[in-house]
Amino acid sequence: MKKRIYRNSIYVMAGLLFLLLGCKEEKGWTLMEDDQTKPGVVQHPSVVNGYGQATIHYSLPENDNILYVKAEYVMASGATRVVKSSTYTNEILIDGFPDTKPQTVKLYAVSKAEVVSDPVDVIVEPKTPIFNLVFGEMKVTAAFGGIRITSTNKEKGNVVIVPMVDSLNNGEYLPLDNYYGQDSIILYNVRGLKSKEMKFAFYVRDRWLNKSDTLYTSITPLEENLFNRQLFTPLRLPGDAQILYGSMDNLWDGNLNTGKWPSFYTVENAGVPQSVTFSIGREAKLSRVVIFPRRENGFYDKGNLRDFEIWGSNTPNLDGSWESWAKLATCTVRKPSGTPSGTNTNADEVYGTSGWSFDLPEDAPKYKYLRIRNLRNWRGSYFMQINQIQVWGVY
Repeated sequence: MKKRIYRNSIYVMAGLLFLLLGCKEEKGWTLMEDDQTKPGVVQHPSVVNGYGQATIHYSLPENDNILYVKAEYVMASGATRVVKSSTYTNEILIDGFPDTKPQTVKLYAVSKAEVVSDPVDVIVEPKTPIFNLVFGEMKVTAAFGGIRITSTNKEKGNVVIVPMVDSLNNGEYLPLDNYYGQDSIILYNVRGLKSKEMKFAFYVRDRWLNKSDTLYTSITPLEENLFNRQLFTPLRLPGDAQILYGSMDNLWDGNLNTGKWPSFYTVENAGVPQSVTFSIGREAKLSRVVIFPRRENGFYDKGNLRDFEIWGSNTPNLDGSWESWAKLATCTVRKPSGTPSGTNTNADEVYGTSGWSFDLPEDAPKYKYLRIRNLRNWRGSYFMQINQIQVWGVY
């Protein structure tokens, strides 16, 4: 037993001696995070110029302790902007330029100890910024109850269109509702304006507050009124949806409570597109229809309309056929956030509460009867759930 203990003690002491000698051999070892050596410069930069931006490609210096590459450049405001890119890529995006003038960008390699290399100057020459492209294509015309702004955004960049009005004709332009988006086709209406000639101003900006020139023009909005819902009456036609809860009168009872019950609600097992038909009381020039969804688990759920059509007629066939009807619009409800059902942002909630508004053709004749044909709800089926319908235009 004593020999075994003695032999084990020798093994332990030999192991400790080995560790001590090993530590002595590593005496000069340091962490990369503590290495204050200046890294080498970024190598072989090349530029691909974009619209209001540029992408710089490069090679990393031959250092093991590079953490990231950073670019520094001066914005139009005079502020210096810093953009960083990890070592897992060999490119960096430089954006926010207000014009096509050549710009100098300084590239640095940065070590894990945050030691910065010497700079490498790179000249970029961005193409025309997207906000200026959108401004160049922008047109403004009169619309029912306001103005219509149209343009194209082929590069789908984020832009803001800023409309303003000098309603008092005193040279002071006050802001109206801005357009925010990146749609390739821009079609935007500003509502709630009186039908009188007014002076307007418009410009386009980006998220860095770079902005285009300003368009000044005088426009007289077309008259638009909310039709008297007390003149509305149901028209039950063969083939129209079978109502499960509520009644058609719930569609225009004036109650905009988003959780109102009962609401107009049709049978859920419908196997084909469903329709509902009603009279607005007299022939009228229609400007738009606003659908107010009911909020249960959210506005973008259950039988709330998603894809639907709006049809008009003055002499509808009482057999329920469609030959006497003219299709006025094919409508799709799109969530402002673009997120899947069940995930809603504040913008989604605001859009649902304010109602889904769809314009009708300005060159269409007057109609007395309307028919809404649901092609798909937010469950992917055909039944309908509607809180309220508003119809706008002029008699």
